[in-house]
Amino acid sequence: MPDARQIALTWKMHEILRSEGFDIFGIAPASPHHEDSQHLSEWISAGKNGAMKFIERNLDKRGDITSLIEGAKSVIVAGLRYYSDDPSAGKDNYFVCRYARVRDYHQVMEEKLDRVQKIIKKEVPGAACRVFCDSGPVTEKAWAVRAGLGWRGRHSMIINKDIGSFFFLGEIVTSAEFLYENASSRDRCGECRLCIDACPTGAICDNRTIDARRCISYLTVEYEGDLPEEFRGKTEKIIFGCDRCQEVCPFNRKAVHYTDKELVPEFPVTSLTRKDWLAMTPEDFKKMFKSSAIKRTGFKIIKRNIDFVNFKSSEKR
Repeated sequence: MPDARQIALTWKMHEILRSEGFDIFGIAPASPHHEDSQHLSEWISAGKNGAMKFIERNLDKRGDITSLIEGAKSVIVAGLRYYSDDPSAGKDNYFVCRYARVRDYHQVMEEKLDRVQKIIKKEVPGAACRVFCDSGPVTEKAWAVRAGLGWRGRHSMIINKDIGSFFFLGEIVTSAEFLYENASSRDRCGECRLCIDACPTGAICDNRTIDARRCISYLTVEYEGDLPEEFRGKTEKIIFGCDRCQEVCPFNRKAVHYTDKELVPEFPVTSLTRKDWLAMTPEDFKKMFKSSAIKRTGFKIIKRNIDFVNFKSSEKR
């Protein structure tokens, strides 16, 4: 039976998360889930992580979140909408995925969650906390399901029945104790295969994972070699990321533009024309994308992606 203090602390945590602008959130009890490591190990063994060797590190910790901080009791998972449908400047322009059209989500999420953890430490003196956002050995999607944010769709991303799948995930692992969600994340995909059919390169596997070696998002963001010849003519005008599987998802039909002001970018990527991209210098790139997730990929990779798309286009003429 929860005590009054625990109830009050949980209520306050919900209020704080709302005040930070998070659209969805939940709290799950921290406990080992070794099946996470097993599933990830099987995916890696099949070579589906591509060249992302960093995923192979700390596999044991990925299956035991309590190993990340001493005395871990709770995992707070929060989601922040980032959907936008701003038209691109000019005709026949390049495509940049929506998560890269906002301010670097790592910074935004970490800043918000850092403010939340400070309040936890104030309310629970001596509490240990650690913030994660697409970092560290945390199986974010599995924990989002456990915290009741949604279910894992066929395209491998978490879908929430109310806001779809265009949202960032972040976590706080803490030794503070709360009331935990009665996590009910019923799988609502049913027989739908729209995302699988829409993938230009056939990267979506039947077990709700992605074969990174075929994923346009991985190839245009993470992969450093020459883009595979087999994908010429399939990458469309995409030069960073890919939203195709999310765009066709029925749960994103009512997706609305993000409202959090902290996501507003310093430089609007969609204002760049094809001519702007082609004339861009390394200095321009550094200046334009200093607060964008695009900067991680680097100028050379972006130019490689543009060359790949342009070569494909020239072949069609």
